[in-house]
Amino acid sequence: VTSQVLEGNSDAESNGSESDSSSNDEEDRNELKLRAAKNQSMDITVNTEDYFLAQSSSVHTSDRTLNRLNNPRLSQEAVDSLMENFDDCHSKEKILLMKEYQQQFLQWIFLLREGFNILVYGLGSKRYLLDEFRTRFLDGKNVIVVNGYFPGLTIKEIFNSITDGILEHSGTFFSTVEQLEFIEQEFNSTKIEAYLIIHNMDGPSLQFSREQEVLCRLAAAPGLHVVASTDHINTPLLWDQRKLSQSKFVYFDCTTFAPYSEEISYENSLLVQQSTTLGLASLVHVFASLTFNAKAIFILIAQRQLENNNETNYHGFPFHELYSECRDRMLVNSDLTLRAQLTEFKDHKLLR
Repeated sequence: VTSQVLEGNSDAESNGSESDSSSNDEEDRNELKLRAAKNQSMDITVNTEDYFLAQSSSVHTSDRTLNRLNNPRLSQEAVDSLMENFDDCHSKEKILLMKEYQQQFLQWIFLLREGFNILVYGLGSKRYLLDEFRTRFLDGKNVIVVNGYFPGLTIKEIFNSITDGILEHSGTFFSTVEQLEFIEQEFNSTKIEAYLIIHNMDGPSLQFSREQEVLCRLAAAPGLHVVASTDHINTPLLWDQRKLSQSKFVYFDCTTFAPYSEEISYENSLLVQQSTTLGLASLVHVFASLTFNAKAIFILIAQRQLENNNETNYHGFPFHELYSECRDRMLVNSDLTLRAQLTEFKDHKLLR
């Protein structure tokens, strides 16, 4: 095709030179088009922009969705009851895998005492494996469990768990940076030891650069031992060389093939009726991740709601009464703390 185009150009130029001086480039182009039209084997498109126009056209997808099946959506309880009767044909092999990984617990505790941190990866949920390690070897020690798969988790909550639960600090901080520096200073100056177990370190709320920077700084603090799990295959791309040197992770392949039942409890299922409220199963997981004072405040509100459930004129728990009862029970030290706790409840959809 290229040779034919060149021949057409040469012929057009030769014909143009022999013709009258009044012929111009427009006639040459017309003659080239006529030659290409006469030659049947010369299949060439002069306008190359057609290719890009074709690529920019909209892509039509199929409209065959689950709604066209007209299947009724089930409740969360019905789906759970159906999944309980599911027979796993590889349950024995999964149990053998768990027992094999549990034999590494002595190596884990040795590495933690030597200043390293543990990072487990692989296909399947590692939550039950880390819980078993916590039950066997960390009983009676300072342990903080972080559910990284929870979408509403914040770094501030992790800091508060360390400062309030481990360091027993009753003061306030102006920013998270100041609180992080306080935690690092306390662990550097004292001999306090604590264990931070992070389920899904690459969760939806922790997969950003700022959160990973904070977690690696916590892992670098002496006396603060980190045992974390990851599930995404591209998780190592979150860390640069400086973060890797800070974290001091030792990797262990723990492919359990266990279902992610706890991790996906906050996601919306296509089989379940969609609702704006939080399901009971998800509420239980959220409640379990709260601090002791936060649980006491939530139970106090729930009890008042149940007591006035039959009253039609009940408009809720007045804030000043709630603050008075919480202060009498030493659950909060100021009204700002209570307002922050109520805001957390609203963000996690525990109340409205």
